[in-house]
Amino acid sequence: MALDSLRLRSTTSSPSVEPNRHHQLKQEEQRNTYIERDQNQNYLLKIKELPPWADPNPHILTSYRPSSNNTLTSLASIFSHWHNETTNIHTHLVPAVLLILLLTHSTLYTYLVTKYGDRLTPFDWGIIVTQLLTATGCLLASTLYHTLLNHSERVAEVWLAVDYVGIIALMMGDFVSGLHFGFYCFPRVKFFYWGLITVLSILSGIVLLSPRYKSEDHRLFRVGVLVATGLSAFAPIGHAWILWGTAYVMGIGVGWYLLEGGCLMLGCWLWITRFPECLYPGRFDLWGGSHALWHVFVVFSIAAHVAGLLKGVEFSYHGLCAHY
Repeated sequence: MALDSLRLRSTTSSPSVEPNRHHQLKQEEQRNTYIERDQNQNYLLKIKELPPWADPNPHILTSYRPSSNNTLTSLASIFSHWHNETTNIHTHLVPAVLLILLLTHSTLYTYLVTKYGDRLTPFDWGIIVTQLLTATGCLLASTLYHTLLNHSERVAEVWLAVDYVGIIALMMGDFVSGLHFGFYCFPRVKFFYWGLITVLSILSGIVLLSPRYKSEDHRLFRVGVLVATGLSAFAPIGHAWILWGTAYVMGIGVGWYLLEGGCLMLGCWLWITRFPECLYPGRFDLWGGSHALWHVFVVFSIAAHVAGLLKGVEFSYHGLCAHY
């Protein structure tokens, strides 16, 4: 109706009002565009169009999803269209699905039963399953965080906290499982390091979940806390090497664990430096950004840990206690 009345007046109005009429038409067009953008969640934003609460990577310039304020809309964006969180989502979603299949399919169970029979105790099984569950939980938490990041400020904050909890849970699962089979015949040493990593993980959680340290200014500090917790793994490794030598530490899978640590350190470096997009802002908005690469190295680290764990199981069940 507004446009019709404008057209009607255009046949009778004097030329002096032409600029005002043009301005009104432009405003109407802009309003219709904004309405269309709100209704079409596939519309992507540039970094300058983001709401004030968003905390974007300053080198990712385009392809941001608009605020959805709707869980189903955000979930649909996993598959509905390509945006700058798509690779961040799928680099953890696909491995999470594979881990779920590993947990629910009989392949792993058949392999371990065939190789070790009834020598694997229920507690051993529990340790192995717990490690796989914490890895799966970490990947799913990350997937949901990146999926729901555009929902609203409150939902983004909640799922960021869940993401941090998932990271800490993965670290706990890795430490507990590695120590269990690494110090299989030395329960006192194992329990000591279990207690140590539990305390460190709780302290890390307090820092990461504290509102005081959630700002961009404390980003390096948060990463440093995670790295420091991870580096504490060198304490039991060094302990075992001093007491029992190189053959022992390599036998329990430390070679794989060092590869795991290397993957995590490289991934953290990419995360901290925001390489490569820091060199070419806007070029890696959809593919190859630092966060997606960090996710890939996390997946590699999980695979390396599982390989180390299986090596540790084999070492523990072939006369370990009789030799040390």
